[in-house]
Amino acid sequence: MNESFRCDALTKSYGHRRVLDGLNLVVESGEAIGLLGANGCGKTTLLKILLGLLSADGGRSAIAGEPSTALTPSVRTRIAYVPQTPNQFAWLNGRAMLRYISAFYPHFDWEYTNSLVERWKISLKTPIAILSPGQQQRLSIVRALAPRPDFVVLDEPMAALDPATRMAVIDELVSEQKTRGMSIIFSSHITGDLERLCSRFVVLASGRVALDETTETCRKWVRINISGAEETLSSVDWTDYRHVRKARDGERAVVAERAQAATQIARLPSGLGASITDGDLESVLSEWM
Repeated sequence: MNESFRCDALTKSYGHRRVLDGLNLVVESGEAIGLLGANGCGKTTLLKILLGLLSADGGRSAIAGEPSTALTPSVRTRIAYVPQTPNQFAWLNGRAMLRYISAFYPHFDWEYTNSLVERWKISLKTPIAILSPGQQQRLSIVRALAPRPDFVVLDEPMAALDPATRMAVIDELVSEQKTRGMSIIFSSHITGDLERLCSRFVVLASGRVALDETTETCRKWVRINISGAEETLSSVDWTDYRHVRKARDGERAVVAERAQAATQIARLPSGLGASITDGDLESVLSEWM
């Protein structure tokens, strides 16, 4: 497969704070990955470096094989970016803004654009500045999808959307991704949205990729909360668990295969208590944050 996005040993610091610390990531053509991480972990910094909007301190990044720092116009017209806070010519109305944007994209699809506008109930006659935050974000997503992009970067695009619109946007992305094979990096705190669209989850922590697994694999995991005497917990062999975190003395949060969880709990030393958090992918993935 061809690579759509690639990062090799990316580093970035703000003052004395290292945000990215040798980060590596590859997204193949046609893949949709969900990007997760705690606030301030570097998700937006990573995406802006990939798009060439921010310079890295070290390492390399590329889209479609072209360095992020020197993307050609032909590749740029194939990229869509939706930031968390829309920035789209507030003094224009939606129709004027889209007409202006369309001039830069040879494959801008007005029929598709008008279809999205109608289905998502967006007012194109109203000045953008006085649209509600949700309307502005819908318009931002329409603007991104209208040129029929091949590479889509979404940075918390759902924060201002109501549940019904979120579902409609995800359904549209799923349809477009399957039909046209778009490559998508979707950063969000809403794990359910990512699960519907993405075939992989990538979690950032401490400036690196802490977890990179298929969605199907992640669905097979459960989180187990184990408590008891610290001396006993310290003596347990945790090698059969997927992940172990010491919350505090006397407590461990672990991730295990659902099929093996009951057996692993039964093997714990006497005196330890354990409870399984099942059916909650968000709580499982948060362990790597």
